[in-house]
Amino acid sequence: MAFLQPLPHLDPQTRLLVRSVMMLFGRFLKIDNEATLIKTPDPVIFVFNHNNYWEILPVVSYLLTTRPGKKLAFVSDWMFGRLPFFRWFLQRIDPIYTYRKTARFAVLDKHQEKADGEAVCQACIDRLQNRQNLGIFPEGTRNQDPHRLRRGRKGVGEIVLKSGVPVLPAGIDFPQRITKGRIPFFSPIILRFGSPLIFPEEGAVYQAVARDTRCSSLERRKLHLFLNARVTHRIMEELARLSGKAYPYAAPKTPAMAQQFFENISRKGASL
Repeated sequence: MAFLQPLPHLDPQTRLLVRSVMMLFGRFLKIDNEATLIKTPDPVIFVFNHNNYWEILPVVSYLLTTRPGKKLAFVSDWMFGRLPFFRWFLQRIDPIYTYRKTARFAVLDKHQEKADGEAVCQACIDRLQNRQNLGIFPEGTRNQDPHRLRRGRKGVGEIVLKSGVPVLPAGIDFPQRITKGRIPFFSPIILRFGSPLIFPEEGAVYQAVARDTRCSSLERRKLHLFLNARVTHRIMEELARLSGKAYPYAAPKTPAMAQQFFENISRKGASL
């Protein structure tokens, strides 16, 4: 029935692509907890683990089909915007390019632009403020380890805390990774949605740190980085549960100064 979905907010080319992908590959995609996806309001930040190239086509097409008319932007490596097919496909989902890494194909290096993490973060926040949904792979690259996730990048925590938008974690699992001992290039996929994650305590501390005049700029930066890491760690723990992989990294230790802010927030909440 995906081919008959109206999808009125997609342009004709994107509509044809999404319908075709779902017709061809939809049967290879099993969904767990679809009800949560349907009832979660906009805007939302989707976070996925990342295994290989092929999974992007059915997963993104499924999202556009199941939430028709919901705008979606994805954070992606800049080099894919220079490859003809990938560029065309990514333009269908409003990409936000990151420029941290050099290209896997040396011929593309001359096209690499300069854009710092703050610019990418602000672009993500701008989309969310316009009620556009956002997709992020916090591992930052494909991870073909069949058993463990990569360390999550703190940028996702920063976007969450600055925007205040809920996170909907979705684990991408290839059941054949167990029998084959590797991530297969093409095989059935299970897409497992968790419950939306919100971080009111961390968000309140983030804002309190920003307002506190006793903090030096260096202290404020360190505390914000800790909060970003704490939120990212919680997200990655949930992705590990949903993807069937382990997350073998310890939670960041809470600095003494951050603990004081948490205690103050807790006391204020108890007094209301």
